[in-house]
Amino acid sequence: MLIQMKDICKKYVLGGEEINALKDVSLEVQKGEMVAIIGPSGSGKSTLMNILGCLDVPDSGTYILDNLLMDTARENELAVIRNQKIGFIFQQFNLLNKLTALQNVELPLIYRGIPAKERLQRSMGALKKVGVANRKDHLPNELSGGQQQRVAIARALAGNPPIILADEPTGALDTKTSQEVMTLLKELNEQQGHTIILITHDNQVAELASRILRIRDGKITEVGVRND
Repeated sequence: MLIQMKDICKKYVLGGEEINALKDVSLEVQKGEMVAIIGPSGSGKSTLMNILGCLDVPDSGTYILDNLLMDTARENELAVIRNQKIGFIFQQFNLLNKLTALQNVELPLIYRGIPAKERLQRSMGALKKVGVANRKDHLPNELSGGQQQRVAIARALAGNPPIILADEPTGALDTKTSQEVMTLLKELNEQQGHTIILITHDNQVAELASRILRIRDGKITEVGVRND
């Protein structure tokens, strides 16, 4: 079991009003799964993503990631865990405009202190895996949206993290490019064994996962498993 959450609760105070963003959320993700967490705006899925990605901690409950207890970890410990255990893919790509595709992929490895030769090998391997190695010297503004997202996926893969956490990975893409990116993510899961968690509001994106968790009003309301 790669992820275990038990009775996770998270509250926020906005404008003097207390909001229960997550209410006793429990879930498990096994190594090699592709899981979609789907819900409308305000459902709690962004809060859940932040806790899954160690960007935030719960008010109560237990979160175990790759056999490590997260809910009592300090910020510096969470930063290390984020860098080593989770590859992030964001809706807006989050590439640095002044760095080439290769340099963007290398950046998290620099933070990990990976030697230059190994860094280059890993980064080029990741770019080849997602089909944009021939664009390694291009800046983000010289790439299409789909190519930028592929570079972002390569950046997530380069560190070989146990989990790929994709937050609305097709939200900034047209329909055709969205299908290509989702096909790539599904191949990475099915053919290469990457564990992928998708955060989305799009039913078509969620349907590509092997398991669907629906979240509403801060609670997991339904678990769907595809039989194909």
